[in-house]
Amino acid sequence: MSYRENRQAVATMKTTHPFRNILLLASMLLMVAGSLVAQTPLLRLSAEFQSTSSVGGEVSTNLPPPGIVAYQKTIPIPPDVDVLYVTFSAQADTHNGSALLMEAFVNGVRIQPLAGSGIGGGGTIPGWYTLLKLPAPTTSTNCNDGGGGTADCHDNNIFFSGCFRVQPTDRPNATVTIRLANSPGGGGNESFYERATIYIDGQTDGLHLCNGVSTAPH
Repeated sequence: MSYRENRQAVATMKTTHPFRNILLLASMLLMVAGSLVAQTPLLRLSAEFQSTSSVGGEVSTNLPPPGIVAYQKTIPIPPDVDVLYVTFSAQADTHNGSALLMEAFVNGVRIQPLAGSGIGGGGTIPGWYTLLKLPAPTTSTNCNDGGGGTADCHDNNIFFSGCFRVQPTDRPNATVTIRLANSPGGGGNESFYERATIYIDGQTDGLHLCNGVSTAPH
């Protein structure tokens, strides 16, 4: 190779290699941007409350699971939403030291983590949150607020939140159902709640959210 040809080759490398580096950097940025599509803001699809005036008092039942439907609403699923979140909060009490149970569904399927739950410590009922269970001592000077025994302590904050991955068959609408029950149920064993708020949110998350994890670092 002549001196002139060598100089031309070096000049070509100097001009083409930076261009290649720019293309490589641009492709990497596009890949990162694609993975960040998951982090879109939450879209509040529904925000409602249940007050003593809207429901005519407290919501209550003495039925064991499946209990009663305490809330149900159908909403359209926006095209860009592929995960839903259900959040519930209220104040509650129970009679005779029984347990207040709740569960939630979207289109008949339990939300997570309820859908993947089994029997937990103390005989927790699979598929249900145990949100309130107070001891019933033989004597008490503090509770029995509503005539429901020594464990009838008014009022206690209850809360749950869960997520649901939207499948193609779920569209175009999502029906959110929340059920209330009592354990062991029957007789004077009863669950009560009032002053509730129910939020339904949606998000585009690209399969990055609403995934089960173990206790291992990840």
